[in-house]
Amino acid sequence: MKHAIQRMMKRLLEALDDLLFPEDVLCLCCDHALGEDAQDGICPSCMRALGQLAQAQEAREAEDGVALPEGLDYVHAAFPYEGQARTLIHRLKYESVRAAAVPLARQMVFLPSGEEEIIVPVPTDRKRQRKRGFNQATLLAQHVGRELGMEVCTALERVDSRRPQTGLTAAQRRKNLEGCMAASGAVNGKRVLLVDDVYTTGATAQEAVRALRAAGAVSVGMFAAARAGSPDGTEDPFELTEKAQTNGKKPENPDRIYGIWGKTL
Repeated sequence: MKHAIQRMMKRLLEALDDLLFPEDVLCLCCDHALGEDAQDGICPSCMRALGQLAQAQEAREAEDGVALPEGLDYVHAAFPYEGQARTLIHRLKYESVRAAAVPLARQMVFLPSGEEEIIVPVPTDRKRQRKRGFNQATLLAQHVGRELGMEVCTALERVDSRRPQTGLTAAQRRKNLEGCMAASGAVNGKRVLLVDDVYTTGATAQEAVRALRAAGAVSVGMFAAARAGSPDGTEDPFELTEKAQTNGKKPENPDRIYGIWGKTL
C-alpha cells in the first residue's frame, strides 16, 4: 500500500511538472534561450561543443595505456571532464538538475562494451543522496539501461559514510574508500556494467569492483559520463569541495529553469 501511494504521488508530481514547466527554457550548459533546433535541453552551439568533446575523449582513449583497477576489464567515458560536459555534471551533481543526465547518457550509450548482462550504478551514501534527492549514477544508469535494453540492478551499497572524495589525492581517495561498499548476491554469475558520473583516479571503481567480485560477478566493465584527472592521479580536477563548487550557497530554484524531473530518452 505504501509503495502504491508513493508511485501515485510520483505520477502526480510528474504531471504537475509537465503542466507548470511544459518545455525547457534555457540551455543546460550556457543558460541562453533555447532555439527550435535544441535537443535534450542543449542549444545547437553547446551540442556541437559536446560532440567535439566526445571526439576528443574517443581519441584520448585510443592513445591511453592507463593501468586499470584490479578486476576491472575496461573503462570508457563519454566525455573529458571539461567544458560543457563538466557543466552538465555540475548541474546534475551539485544543483540536482535531473535533466542534465539525459545528454550525458545519450552519449554514453555509444561507448564500446563487452557482453554485460546487467547495469549496476555506483552508490552514494544515504546522507548525500537525501541531500541531492537522487543518486546521479543511478539516474545515468536508468537512461543507459533503457536505451540498451539492459536491466539496472542497484546491487551495490555504501555500508558506511566516508568524507567526500573532492579535494583528496589519489592515495587519499583509495584509503578513504577502503571497505565502504558491499554487493548483493544479485550479481553472482553475472557480467556487470558499472556506471558512474566521473572516473578520476579509479579509487571508487576499485572499491566497487572489489565488492562486485566478492559477491560473485564474473566480469566488470565500466561506463562513465566523463573522465577527469591525469593517468597517474597527480592532477585532481576535484580540488574544490562540494561546498566550494556551489560557492557555499544553495542553488536558487534551478528546477524552475530546467524542470523537476528532467526528460527521458
